Amino acid sequence: MADLLLNARFLMRPMTGVDRVATELACALLADPARVLRARHPGGKIAQAADRPAALLDVATPLPSALPGPVWEQLVLPRARPGDWLLSLCNMGPVRRARQIVMIHDAQVFSQPQSYRRAFRRWYRLAQPRVGHRAARVLTVSEHSRRELIRFGIAPPDRISVVPNGADHVLRLAPDHAVLARHGLTSGGYLLAIGSLAPHKNLPMLAAAARARRDARLPLVIAGGGNARVFGDAGIAACDDIRILGRVSDSELRALYDHARALLFPSQTEGFGLPAAEAMTCGCPVIASTGGAIPEICDGAAILLNPADREGWTDAMMRIARDDALHSRLTEEGSLRARRYTWAAAATAVSEIIDALEAQG
Repeated sequence: MADLLLNARFLMRPMTGVDRVATELACALLADPARVLRARHPGGKIAQAADRPAALLDVATPLPSALPGPVWEQLVLPRARPGDWLLSLCNMGPVRRARQIVMIHDAQVFSQPQSYRRAFRRWYRLAQPRVGHRAARVLTVSEHSRRELIRFGIAPPDRISVVPNGADHVLRLAPDHAVLARHGLTSGGYLLAIGSLAPHKNLPMLAAAARARRDARLPLVIAGGGNARVFGDAGIAACDDIRILGRVSDSELRALYDHARALLFPSQTEGFGLPAAEAMTCGCPVIASTGGAIPEICDGAAILLNPADREGWTDAMMRIARDDALHSRLTEEGSLRARRYTWAAAATAVSEIIDALEAQG
């Protein structure tokens, strides 16, 4: 069985969605006693070290360098343990390493360029297709993302494998129920949205839909992204109907899922849609858009709406607020759907792909 070398540059930055995937998938691979996995990072202080699994930190070793992380990834990491399969799980890896499996979650730098800084766009548009064509295997997280990687020429069709994310990590988090009291919320008494001001997250539309409700007894609570001033500058003003929490901890997020009347997920596109899968895992009903991979992930277990249909979103918010039968049905169907999204299943799929590559020589 081939040894793995994890590209652990993500340990140096605050955890994002793709970093969560890398963390959980690496830990699931570590649970296989027959699999040897090592991790290398540029050195320095690990971000949010207290929130990182001990099993991952135990195998993470620095390859010290004065180079910044992206340059370290391209110039230092490729020379490490050349006989191992390098596993890069956060959209980018060394261009020069062919003995590599890279996970490219989506093609949104190409399809949604307005959501990214110019320098970031230019680098990814230059380097990502080169990584995708050089790597022995490209993993992605949905059939939608697979089609997008092919459409934009990021990777050859015959080298792409779909490995859906898990979501069961959310059940291991100890919920911080006090988050409700801190923000004046009650159990079942709010609608939850999670996201940032990246244009494709579509939060201004959602806020407008919330303000248009005739019955606004349940406030829209927005977690993540930035503070109230940042959202206010983007035209999303905090008021009785809209609460802006800013960044929340994992434990706070788990409690917010547990007590929300529903999760609202209006993105114009997503490569997977991890918040929807996490919410369903927690028994939180989901109202989501038809953008990107979201219908694929929530199939038959959520209310799905066009991300531009503001009136439809307004109506759906009022329906879920008053219709207990609808709430119960979505809770049950979402919980059943979420059972397929486990990190053990993802790790098994990745192990099978690696073993097949090794067998090819």
